[in-house]
Amino acid sequence: MNSRRCPTRWESGLTLCLQDINSSHRKSTSLPNIMSQARLRRHDIRTAISRIPVEYRHIASLTLLVTYIVMLLGAYTSAIGAGLSCPDWPTCYGTWVPFLQPEIIANSPYSALQIFAEWAHRGLAMTAGVLIVGTTLGAWVTHRNTPIVKWSATAALVLLPLQVILGGLTVTEDLQPTIVTTHLGVAILILLCLLTTCLVAYLRR
Repeated sequence: MNSRRCPTRWESGLTLCLQDINSSHRKSTSLPNIMSQARLRRHDIRTAISRIPVEYRHIASLTLLVTYIVMLLGAYTSAIGAGLSCPDWPTCYGTWVPFLQPEIIANSPYSALQIFAEWAHRGLAMTAGVLIVGTTLGAWVTHRNTPIVKWSATAALVLLPLQVILGGLTVTEDLQPTIVTTHLGVAILILLCLLTTCLVAYLRR
């Protein structure tokens, strides 16, 4: 007598489900499928890397713009006679934010606008300095095969410490014409270096 019994409907369904799972697992772990997934991952990596130069162009453009605004703000500060409205350097009246101490503004021979103009000029110049460092590092990472991008950004970075020193001397030496003129000249050179970096980076995209 045959003791085998016919499988019930739910047992048959479970068997078919397990077979589908095993089949899917074999397909996902098959060599062609693994190679296909590896190709997709490589493509994603290449896509991410290809976006880096695009992001670098944005950073370089921002650095150029901020540097230009620093120069404009410096010219405005001189035009309103606020070149010495912060009599010390690098702080302003011995503090980083003089507006937090109203008595400083009240006792100063300069107006609040004049003090703010000089203070903002210094703060924005510091921001530009940080951006120049980032732009130079980015040039060596993303444009290794483009010497003009690397070296023009590096030239701006090399000029940066000189510009900082001249900015301090402008205040401590009471706006001596030679120092003020040299300060402006170095700023123009930095701007030209950054302009070269941006233009070539955009042309090489």
